[in-house]
Amino acid sequence: QAIKVASDIEEIQNVTDTVFKNMANDINEFSKGLIESHGLGELSAKKYASYMGAMLKSSGIAGEAVRDMSKDITLLTADMASFYNLESEEMFQKIMSAMSGQTMPLKKLGINMNIANLEAFALSQGIRKSWQEMNQAEQVMLRYNYLMSVTGDAQGDFARNSDNWAHSVKRLSEQWQEFMGLMGTALKEILLPTIQFLIKAVEWLNKAARAIGAIYTMITGKE
Repeated sequence: QAIKVASDIEEIQNVTDTVFKNMANDINEFSKGLIESHGLGELSAKKYASYMGAMLKSSGIAGEAVRDMSKDITLLTADMASFYNLESEEMFQKIMSAMSGQTMPLKKLGINMNIANLEAFALSQGIRKSWQEMNQAEQVMLRYNYLMSVTGDAQGDFARNSDNWAHSVKRLSEQWQEFMGLMGTALKEILLPTIQFLIKAVEWLNKAARAIGAIYTMITGKE
């Protein structure tokens, strides 16, 4: 299990490096200090930030905005999960759906991100474009700004309630996962030479088995 956690961290790091490129170190540092403040371990924080970053980039948003918005959504995920008493993963999927244009997941929590509400919010911000006139990047940016504006009550909720039972258990779980990741990384380094030796050994056994089969066929005429 420890090795699996370490492998998951390694895979997510690859996504982080690919999505954020020269800004990846910012995400790495950001992800390390969120257990106490938001109940998110390094693996969860990098996963949410990187997946959101990939979605934002595919929508046409670029540069530092991708990094900053991804970090904000990651923190919002933790706070909204705390506020609505949901698991962080479930909350992130709801937010990801909303940012992609699916209104129902967050509507169940009382947050209506339909086009009418988004256009009304845009007008309040001095944006005169209609929804249809906006390109994809502008629409995603509007969803982001609207979401941040209507979730003020939830923002900071984890820190305000960090000492209660549920949040303490969550922090313990994330701390344990980080410990497992550290142990798994060490075990991978220790066991890798053994795995590589076994690969060679089994490869030799396969060759030997095929050779024995060929000899048997030659002697008996049977496969």
